[in-house]
Amino acid sequence: MEPEKQQRIWDAVLREFAAKGYRDASTNRIVEDAGIGKGMLFYYFKNKAELFRSALVYCLDYIEEEYVRRLDFSEPDFIVRFSKAVEAKMAAYLRNPLPFTFLASFHINREAVEIAPDLYSRLQEMENKGMQALFADVDVSLFRDDVAPEHILNIIRWVMDGWSQDIIAHLEREALLDYDWESTTKKLYELFAVLRKVLYKEIQNGDSKGQ
Repeated sequence: MEPEKQQRIWDAVLREFAAKGYRDASTNRIVEDAGIGKGMLFYYFKNKAELFRSALVYCLDYIEEEYVRRLDFSEPDFIVRFSKAVEAKMAAYLRNPLPFTFLASFHINREAVEIAPDLYSRLQEMENKGMQALFADVDVSLFRDDVAPEHILNIIRWVMDGWSQDIIAHLEREALLDYDWESTTKKLYELFAVLRKVLYKEIQNGDSKGQ
């Protein structure tokens, strides 16, 4: 199958599952959106469950190739490092938002997780490894001296966990395909500025080190 047609099918599949979830997704809508016959869809995928699993593998591969492998953890300033990770994620998202939207739906749809527990484990492992690398070898000399570095890192971790949970709560209430990710990213940078002001050392002009 030619790449352009293949991409059109994947886009239709991801849009449908992201918008409707696994249970309410319709293969009829998928083939209509993709502009193909239903016979072609089921020539490649035996049933809806196999189609869903294949879509999940496609998304995980995309995230790994276009985002995870491009991360640079050499930056010693944690907030700068995290900011660069956000920029890399947004760049990958802008190239193709559908894998991110699909995985967000997968996160909040427990029924879908039960269909592919092994792939959910792969997603969790990818996220856990990323977080471990993100917090490794941070230059703690940039942090304020009156708080233990491990406490500062824990505070940052807890704040980011809370931010992530807030995003998930919004995603559960809103249409995933309409979610304003760029506005969310802007708010995250504002949060970074607050964390830097509160947790980093101050220099003579009142700005934080590492900016």
